[in-house]
Amino acid sequence: VNDIKARVITSAGKIINIVSSSIKDEVIEGTRFKFFAMEGLEKNSEIEFSYVTKRNPTFFGSETFQGKSTPYAKVNVSIVVPKHLKFEAAGFNGFKVLKDSVIGDERVIACYAENIKELDDEKYGLREPNLQRLDFKLSYNLSGNRSDVKLYTWNEMSRNIYGNLTNYTEKEKKAIAKFIKAANFPDNVTEEKTIQLLEDYMKTRINIDDKLISEDAENIEAIIKTGNSNNFGASRFFIAMLENKAIPYQVVFPSVRDQLPLVENLENWNRIDELLIFFPSTRKYLQPSGNTLRYPYVEPYWTGTRGLFLKITSIGDMKTVVAKFDSIAMEPFDQHAHNMEVSAKLNESGDSLFINSKQIFKGYGSIYYRPIWAYLTGDKQDEAVKDIISSVAKSENIQNIKVENTNFTDLWDNKPLMVSGTIQTAELLDKAGKKILFKIGELIGPQEQMYQEKPRQLPVELQYPHILERVIRFRVPDGYFIKNVNDLNSSIEIKEGENVVLGFRSSYTLNGSDLVVDVLETYRLLKYPMSQFETFKKVINAAADFNKIVLVLEKK
Repeated sequence: VNDIKARVITSAGKIINIVSSSIKDEVIEGTRFKFFAMEGLEKNSEIEFSYVTKRNPTFFGSETFQGKSTPYAKVNVSIVVPKHLKFEAAGFNGFKVLKDSVIGDERVIACYAENIKELDDEKYGLREPNLQRLDFKLSYNLSGNRSDVKLYTWNEMSRNIYGNLTNYTEKEKKAIAKFIKAANFPDNVTEEKTIQLLEDYMKTRINIDDKLISEDAENIEAIIKTGNSNNFGASRFFIAMLENKAIPYQVVFPSVRDQLPLVENLENWNRIDELLIFFPSTRKYLQPSGNTLRYPYVEPYWTGTRGLFLKITSIGDMKTVVAKFDSIAMEPFDQHAHNMEVSAKLNESGDSLFINSKQIFKGYGSIYYRPIWAYLTGDKQDEAVKDIISSVAKSENIQNIKVENTNFTDLWDNKPLMVSGTIQTAELLDKAGKKILFKIGELIGPQEQMYQEKPRQLPVELQYPHILERVIRFRVPDGYFIKNVNDLNSSIEIKEGENVVLGFRSSYTLNGSDLVVDVLETYRLLKYPMSQFETFKKVINAAADFNKIVLVLEKK
């Protein structure tokens, strides 16, 4: 860091330059800071500072200009390079980039923006990809004999990475063959079943931790010996197994939805980090680095997006790849759910409830719970299960606990993870004279409520589309009736054709003393535009409002 300057411009326009002796260095928790002793500061003063940094060259760059609490009045960026180097640049979300100009011996790209508002985090919104930003990269060297050949293309990068992923020593090939043979897989299974077995076999024997940075973390022999690998090593390892079994595949680099995206026509190699495997035969994906994930489920933010697919081609005896962007599909919306079946009745004295609860987690709704049974000790598992059950009603008295389909491999055919138990509690009951007040709404568990004090800035984008279907059964005690049963009716929906794409609906049937309440919350789409935000907020709040419903039971 060189040539640091700072000054104060007072409200009257007086300029006070800060002398270098007033700028101090300090290291706090390993990070170096510079502190400025500013003189003459008063209300409505302005502070200006500038500095020059000298560092090794990089051929890819990105600058973002949108803080969470600080607006920008004006931003000017100039990319200045020798005239024989041609950079490409693009602005996003309103940031402007002008065509490059040659001035003397320099090539200049001017970029600017004005009045950039702050952009806060917002619920159900992805801030990072919506920031105003500038991306740039070196594309041509006009001084050489091949001045028309584009530099640092996606194809060039893909060939380099593919080579690193698939070039194995003879010792590595023998090690992977021995590793697979020890698994003793059944004969005559389908290609898809082989993929599933290979993944589970690797992930149950190899610990994958991207903090491992030694060479052993990427060498197949060493990985088998130590049982440890990093993300890239796990990808090499799994691809080696696919090569051994001659299973067709494609490497995919996803554009992660909650991060700065890959730009198809502006290659930034620094954005390539995550890796998926795509299987043309099934059109499904696998994440080699995902310890707790199993085919066909991968990180949800890595799907519903675009990705760079490495399509393998042969030139004589040599394999190479061609890079092409394509869509990365997510598993269908109806495969992801958190459903509930709850039945409740009063005890004989009418001062507590017996509640039978079953929670049903499907698809992405289950992936954050399954590690409980893989990594926690027995007592911690019991504690976690009781926490899940008591989300319906707080109680220390939980009996008949049962869990089903807890294995990671149950994701193969999306067997629902089910957690059930019997709760005895007085928490949901109150008395008001001869009336019984039953907090039936709390049986669907805690619900979020959305408040938007500032105007909404981000469109809605979910981690994954899903449904939440709850069925509540309640036996009305003898001699009582429900005074306000119609409070259970509610409906807010947006339809596209015959399909509800966003909605909350609750309704009831009452046959004699048997009350059945159906509650359905639907988020069919991954994204909802700003024009649908108010309805989205109403749907979220409708669930929170249902949560507050209290049935009034009166004597007949």
